Amino acid sequence: MPIFKAEQLYKIGMGIFMGFGVSEEDAKCVMDHLIQANLMGHDSHGVMRIKDYVDWIKEGKLNVKARPTIIHETPTTAIVDGKWQFGQVTAKMGMELAIRKAEENHLGAVGLIHCNHIGRLGAYAQMAAERSMIGLAMCNSGPQGGIVAPYGGRKPRLSTNPIAAAVPTREGKPFLMDFATSVVAEGKVRIKHFKGEKIPLGWILDKEGKPTDNPGDLYDGGMLLTFGRHKGYALSLLIDILGGALTGAGCTCSEEYERGNGTFMLALNVEGFSPLEKFLDRVDELFTKVKETPTVPGVERVLIPGELEFEVMKARRVEGINITEKTWESLTNLAKEAGLNLDDILKK
Repeated sequence: MPIFKAEQLYKIGMGIFMGFGVSEEDAKCVMDHLIQANLMGHDSHGVMRIKDYVDWIKEGKLNVKARPTIIHETPTTAIVDGKWQFGQVTAKMGMELAIRKAEENHLGAVGLIHCNHIGRLGAYAQMAAERSMIGLAMCNSGPQGGIVAPYGGRKPRLSTNPIAAAVPTREGKPFLMDFATSVVAEGKVRIKHFKGEKIPLGWILDKEGKPTDNPGDLYDGGMLLTFGRHKGYALSLLIDILGGALTGAGCTCSEEYERGNGTFMLALNVEGFSPLEKFLDRVDELFTKVKETPTVPGVERVLIPGELEFEVMKARRVEGINITEKTWESLTNLAKEAGLNLDDILKK
């Protein structure tokens, strides 16, 4: 697989987006997000998404000229209409608004509607943690009708319905929980499909509702499964309620739902509950004791959620980012369309 420095991929992505009419400010918002995803090891939410976004621009599904707007607001809550701009642009605005409300009133909750794919959910929870707050984000997603089977079912009704949370720490690297309520995110199946690799049984069912290890079956009428059997299913339903029903974006299998991410975000100001220093003391004590836990055979150490991602980021900043041949092919083709000289970018 090709390996590139983060700065190279960033410049390529900026050039592609701006070549298709995206403002420099919005292109920067999106590329900051995609590169961070790649650096943290979440390649399913990284630069492989550039082709999708450009396709949506061409198809009119992504309006690069629109500006997200607050359409309902109270001192602690708000609904933001993304107007089908980049999801990252809308979601960044949404979490910034939630944080601002939490600064003033100790908590802020924001819903997003008409919002395109927002990417790696943990990035928005991190925004709150970087301001010494607790951040929470969750969303549903397309296609309409769902891509995930409910527990015990053999037809899709739900989406991958991811959830993320971040908690500040003294080290500056937050507790970071970020996962789909399906066994894996759809993007991880897509990467296996691009590579021509099999997937573990238990990830998906084919269109007949039978277990399969062929990732291509997902894109031929198949469906993902929820993690943890009935537990992941229950959590997925809750996320569809908060991201879809509460915000007005619509639940994935409802006629009201169009596409994109119906999103619910929450910022909690620690000072509204406990002095920040006391809270950080308690969190540090908890993490220290958890990490000191003796391990079972074959396990080197106990990790705090997010710890591995920050280690991967440190390594990839030095070693570079691997992308699939298919992703590189798509970036090369888009760069030509946008009039970019890739040789100039890759020399630097």
